[in-house]
Amino acid sequence: MGSISIPVDILRVILEHLDRGDLTKICLLNKICCSCSQDVLYRDIYFPDILVCHTLAQSTHLARRVRSFTIRNTHRELAKALRNMTCLRSLTLRSYNSSSNVLDGCIFSLDTFTCEFRYNESLLKFLQSQPSLREANFLTSSGYPKLLDLEPTCLPNLTRITAHYTWLPHIVPGRPVSEVASTVYPRDGNPVDFSFCVLSTVPIKKLAISYFLFPNSERLLASIFPSLTHLEVDLYIKRRPFQNVCVRFPLILFDNWILIVRTCIIEISEIYRTCYKYPRCAIVAPSVHD
Repeated sequence: MGSISIPVDILRVILEHLDRGDLTKICLLNKICCSCSQDVLYRDIYFPDILVCHTLAQSTHLARRVRSFTIRNTHRELAKALRNMTCLRSLTLRSYNSSSNVLDGCIFSLDTFTCEFRYNESLLKFLQSQPSLREANFLTSSGYPKLLDLEPTCLPNLTRITAHYTWLPHIVPGRPVSEVASTVYPRDGNPVDFSFCVLSTVPIKKLAISYFLFPNSERLLASIFPSLTHLEVDLYIKRRPFQNVCVRFPLILFDNWILIVRTCIIEISEIYRTCYKYPRCAIVAPSVHD
């Protein structure tokens, strides 16, 4: 009996429904099956071990297949592996100890970038090489240095940003940012001026901030974000009574707002997270009973 030929496009559809073990076995059938299986196997890499990093560092033909790469810890060959991923589109580097130097020499063009690096000249140089970047998540707790600033032509297509609140005034103005998420909050309690957000080239639709970054005037917030449709506020019950928070939100009388209040209740060693979601309505505060 002769062999049955399957069109490559049908083969690719079938491979999408197989687990990694089956994909590995199919790599052994023939060159076409091997190539198509490797496309699926290496397309999305999440939390790879040392062996995977070594493979990507030594095999450029496999590294070119990677489109999304997420890693928690640094590895000795990580920099070389990243340089080999020339077709990478999404990169997440979750490591407090790694250096942004690991990005030196990378030529991929990202859509999404997440890191925990401090802002320095190496990171700035990398960002300047990423005009296609649309979403950036800077998860460091370090503030923005005064002597390093983004050029106006850097990140021209950025639409979503998550960063330390001191980074945002240097990133949002002059760019088409429509979604802003601020991390950390000032320990000294001083208010943060969000007026820089009006300098975005498009209206900001979504905003996520800590309760401690919330302006003293809700109407001031509304004037800065007249097109806002989603507002997310993080608060910690132990630091601020929930009742004191809720009484403020009825003052926001805009029927196009969706408010998400995230509360962290800390008891002994456990953290309970509750998310209150409210549909579009005139008054968005939950009812609170003593």
